Amino acid sequence: MRDNITIARAARILRIFMNFLPLRATLLFSLVSILGSMQPASAAATPDVQTIVLLRHGEKPEAGLGQLNCQGLNRALALPRVLEAKYGKPDVIFAPDPATQKKDHGTSYDYVRSLATVEPSAIYFGMPVNAAIDFSKTDDLRNALLAPQYRRSLLVVGWEHKIIEELARQIVVEYGGDRASVPHWEDNDFDSIYLLRIVRDGGATKINFSVDQEGLNNRPLTCPAG
Repeated sequence: MRDNITIARAARILRIFMNFLPLRATLLFSLVSILGSMQPASAAATPDVQTIVLLRHGEKPEAGLGQLNCQGLNRALALPRVLEAKYGKPDVIFAPDPATQKKDHGTSYDYVRSLATVEPSAIYFGMPVNAAIDFSKTDDLRNALLAPQYRRSLLVVGWEHKIIEELARQIVVEYGGDRASVPHWEDNDFDSIYLLRIVRDGGATKINFSVDQEGLNNRPLTCPAG
């Protein structure tokens, strides 16, 4: 008798278990599907962050000459360690084509002072300088800086301050910023840095503009001794 009761209970438990199996399988399949659709945080796409450092050339002589004066040269020689401390090693350094002529006080000279300003930095970092663009070709410079291959790059640009000002405003507006957020660059200011950070995250792009300083005013007025 007891054996019959035990067998009956076992049969009832077996029926309950068999009825539960389809539900269990469904739940298990759903769980696997959910887990399969999830990606770990480490596998999520990382935003592309581009940093553009816009520098004016160093101080220039009264006559212009397309050149730096001794104070500007001393600024240029001190610039590499400033860039390294603030931003790290650049991926690319840009300067205007030195064969391009620019008028200083009515006389045309080969425009070399922007290249001369960033050249010590290029030497310090062991890098070439991209000097293929005419100093007045703002659109060409903009297109070069915003090329797809530089979307995760640190770019340093040594240029003429009026061109830098307009370039920064164009890029800020292009990515939804306020043109008025870019201040006027004063003629006697050789120390400011205009800094653009562009973050591209999927289909969204944000830009941040800020002004930094080299901290290199009052460099010696005499050229360094050889």
